[in-house]
Amino acid sequence: MEQVVAQTSLGINILLGMVALCLLILPLTVRWVESHLELFLLLVGAVAVTISGGWSGQLVRQTLSSPVYVSFIVVVVSVIFNNYSRYIFRVLFAFFRALEPRYSFALLILVLGLSSSLVSVTVSALVLAEVLKVVNLEHNTMVKITVFACYAIGLGAVLTPLAEPMGLVINQALAGPPHHADFFFLFRHFFGWIFPAVCALAVAAGYTARHAGTTLQMHIREDKETYGSILRRTGHIYMFVAALTLISAGLRPLAQSTIVHLGGKVLFLANAVSVIIDNATLAAIEIVPTISTADLVYMVIGLAAFGSMLVQGNLPNIVAAEKLDIKSREWASLAVPTGLALMVGYFVALTIFL
Repeated sequence: MEQVVAQTSLGINILLGMVALCLLILPLTVRWVESHLELFLLLVGAVAVTISGGWSGQLVRQTLSSPVYVSFIVVVVSVIFNNYSRYIFRVLFAFFRALEPRYSFALLILVLGLSSSLVSVTVSALVLAEVLKVVNLEHNTMVKITVFACYAIGLGAVLTPLAEPMGLVINQALAGPPHHADFFFLFRHFFGWIFPAVCALAVAAGYTARHAGTTLQMHIREDKETYGSILRRTGHIYMFVAALTLISAGLRPLAQSTIVHLGGKVLFLANAVSVIIDNATLAAIEIVPTISTADLVYMVIGLAAFGSMLVQGNLPNIVAAEKLDIKSREWASLAVPTGLALMVGYFVALTIFL
């Protein structure tokens, strides 16, 4: 009987592994998938849940309700920018005129990265996208700055339980002994690791914009975005978040059987799967109250550092890419090398200093 169960589990894990490969490969190789990414992710999420036998009324309710808050924020911020952009961007114009582009972009990404833990990653990503939409940068330069900024936003979000579900999951899991996590628990343990990386990403963004000095222009959009356009974009983001809920639930058995018992350093590398599985889901699987501080640091830094490699890997990526019309392949071509550089830098630093 145990052998039959083991074979069944092995078969399910093989099928889920194939689903995971599809999630990694098809958005980068098939144009239809790239152009209809949210529909593809919804379909794959439903397939993964079906394979793992995870369908339930609770999951359906969670899938329908989990995108509501993010969608609401997207609508509210979009309407505010749409109706009051003239006043908002006058302040930004003064800011960009006062500093050279390399300094203004570096400071912008630094502020967005460090403030994302308080204002939410969705708001930070929307502010980034709105700024870049009125700054006439060459497209490749704009994509690079967006990627660096989304990495910074994703890393900065680790510092409090407010910005994204992962921080809340960690705080709740470690609220009791021996860690007794309070609101500032994440800040105390991770600021020293996060701040240098956010600064490095800000510098990289500034360096990327260094040649924009003679061509940089900002314009106030006289043509307002239609409410239909705002609702369509919000609908796409709603589908993205709903799809990530299904994918995380569907791939949970694969994650539980492959990475839950790994040590800190191996767990750091294994958390590369955060490019396709929601960070909060992985955190819920990996964290136990007795986890050591060292293993916790490896785990959380791994989740934060890998998450922005693909568009679907992190919420800020989804929001910014949708708003700025950045395709999966061009995102990955810049974000994967950036993520690998972060991975190597963090792994060396953690090995030496932790």
